[in-house]
Amino acid sequence: MKFQPTRCPCKSPECDSSPSFQYQRRGRFRRACDGREVQRFQCKRCKRTFSTQTFRVDYRLRQPALERRVFSSLISKVTQRQAARDLHCSRGLVARRNKTYGMHCRAFHEQMIFERGSSLSWSGCFLLDELETYEHNRRLKPLTVPVLVHKPSYCILYATVGKLPPRRPLSKANLRKLAALERAEGTRRSESRTKVAECFDVLEAITQKSGAVAVRTDEKHTYRALLQERFGERLLHSRTNSKVRRTFRNPLFAVNHTFAMLRDGLSRLVRRTWAGSKEREKLEWHLWIYAAWRNYVRPITNARPNETAAMVAGLAPRMLEVSELLQWKVPARSPHNERSQNPSRPPRAVP
Repeated sequence: MKFQPTRCPCKSPECDSSPSFQYQRRGRFRRACDGREVQRFQCKRCKRTFSTQTFRVDYRLRQPALERRVFSSLISKVTQRQAARDLHCSRGLVARRNKTYGMHCRAFHEQMIFERGSSLSWSGCFLLDELETYEHNRRLKPLTVPVLVHKPSYCILYATVGKLPPRRPLSKANLRKLAALERAEGTRRSESRTKVAECFDVLEAITQKSGAVAVRTDEKHTYRALLQERFGERLLHSRTNSKVRRTFRNPLFAVNHTFAMLRDGLSRLVRRTWAGSKEREKLEWHLWIYAAWRNYVRPITNARPNETAAMVAGLAPRMLEVSELLQWKVPARSPHNERSQNPSRPPRAVP
């Protein structure tokens, strides 16, 4: 298949607002790192040159052969240092790939949800709960991880990370550390309500503007208030006590099962280890890598090996390979340019 670019990567207002994109081919070159032949192009408007590689996720990555192996380590409960030892590379390489893949996987998932739109109805209900972890120090810097899950498909629709205040009571040593921390970073406030509101904003955006919306949560009082603000009388909200046994009969089993899988797959979420995340932004990137793999690559269950959560939710027509998930960059949507395409295949690929 021949690759045909659909936009100029210069991101200038002139090229971005142009109704038609014209380019010409400018020869080929062979990449030294993997020997792959790459087509070069030139924009007729701004005269900038670019290539097929410009639109790929591995653009300017020096060791593309490690792409799948690094990705596999990040979703297999392997720490960054151990992954670097196994792959004979630096820890910095693994950390940079965590950021690159995390930002791409989030954009990829948002693009898939955007393409599906709110015109198609979602069957079944949605579940939301918060997982607690920490950054750097378990008692001084706890974190909340709200996750929104579509129950029939087990699809992770949205996840984010927010700060929580220190866990009290604190020892004298931790009180001294907290005082120094507050002098450097300020008082640590809870972001639970803000981050949960982000999840409900996504839910409001993907559901139809009329008709009932079924949501299940635990009995935390802020959930109902936030849901009422967005859905009003359309809301069908059921609550389950958090102390109910987390078995298959639990109404929140799908989100509890997702949390168990996250703790089993992400080294940063394993309890009481040295692998705890040092910065919440890096935890969020890591979380989106796992969510994209869980939604688009991994079978929904072992009993349904040819079906993914994204297929059941209507986000993807088929199961993707890791190489497809990490192949093409997702173009930023702008009011001037809505020529979005499926990120799982090359833009305007023709025979």
